[in-house]
Amino acid sequence: MSDIPYNRLPKSYRLSQSTMLASVGVLFFAKQVPFQLLPPALQIAIWAIVAGIAGLAVITSCYVVIRYPYISLVSTTKEDIFSQQFVSKRLLWVAKIIFPLGILFGCLGITTAFVNGDGDSNIQLVTLPYFYIQFVFSLFLCFRYDPIAHPTIATFIRSTLGIGLILTPVLLPVLLLGSFRCKQLLATQSHSSNAKSQAFRKLD
Repeated sequence: MSDIPYNRLPKSYRLSQSTMLASVGVLFFAKQVPFQLLPPALQIAIWAIVAGIAGLAVITSCYVVIRYPYISLVSTTKEDIFSQQFVSKRLLWVAKIIFPLGILFGCLGITTAFVNGDGDSNIQLVTLPYFYIQFVFSLFLCFRYDPIAHPTIATFIRSTLGIGLILTPVLLPVLLLGSFRCKQLLATQSHSSNAKSQAFRKLD
C-alpha cells in the first residue's frame, strides 16, 4: 500500500501509541517523586493516574488488535511514532540472542526457587507459566516472526510501541482473536477482488 499520513490512521491506534508512551513517561516521572514526603492520599492519586493511563493504553491496544488487526500492513509517513527500527543486522542478532536467554534465565531461576521451596510458592505458581509462555513467544518473535506474514502481532507491537510485549501471556487470547479476524477480513477482501476481476473479464 502507498504511504498515508499518520493522522489518517484510526484514532484508537494513535491513542494507543500516545497513551502507552505517556504511561512510560508518567511512570518514570513518578519514580523520581520523593513519595516519603507526600501525604498518603496524594501517593495513591499519583499511582492511580499511572495505572489509569497504562490501563487505557492496554485496553485501547486490545481494541485496535481486534478491530484493525491488519493496520500494520498500511504504510505510513514518518510521523508514525514507531517509525524507527533496527538498522544494524548485527545489533538485531545480538538482541535476538539476549532477549530469549534473559527470559530463559528468569524461568530457570523461578523454577529453581519453586523446587527448593524458596519464596512465596503461590506467586511462583502464577509467574512460572507466565515466564515460560513469554519465553516461547520470544523464540517465535526472534526467529519466526514476520510482519507481513503475521500482521496482527505486528499491529500489536506497533500500537503498544513494543512495550506491550511484556504482557503477551495475558493478552494472548486477544492476539488469537485478532489473528482469526484478520484472516477472515483478508480472505473476504481477496474473494471480493477475485470476484471483481472475473466480472471485468466477462465484460471484456
